Amino acid sequence: MTKIVKMEGYEIHHPVSDLKRKASKGDGLSLKEIEKRIAKKMGALEEEFLSGVPPVIKSIEDALDRLEKGQGGIVEQKEIFRQGHDLKGMGGSFGYPIMGTIGSAICQLSNDDIETKNMMLPLIRVHLDLLIYVNAHRIKDDTDPKAAPILAALENAKTR
Repeated sequence: MTKIVKMEGYEIHHPVSDLKRKASKGDGLSLKEIEKRIAKKMGALEEEFLSGVPPVIKSIEDALDRLEKGQGGIVEQKEIFRQGHDLKGMGGSFGYPIMGTIGSAICQLSNDDIETKNMMLPLIRVHLDLLIYVNAHRIKDDTDPKAAPILAALENAKTR
């Protein structure tokens, strides 16, 4: 039964707490079992993330192609930024920080502080090519031996 307290023109309702009745008093799962289940779920999420990268690449590529042909504008710029921003946020979350770094660079090269006509399209293309390579070879981070040329290319792209 809900306890009702009346005070100066209003009521406070205190519902009965059924938490103790609902919660089991068993030992629950072991930490090892919890970690095993989380690893399985994260593996599935990682695969879902990776399956979403090719459409991101295609979206950036299509927008970039239109801009390079002089047929694009602010809509394409925003699409490139949005896709880069998504990569920036999700790459590291799903164990691919290099993709996050590439996404961050794409954001910087396409943010709305830059006029569409002043975008460095060849540099965005370089980052897109790096993203394609990283995705094809499933390069997660700098511990992968295949990461060295990617990291060098990213560093070189920053200094130009």
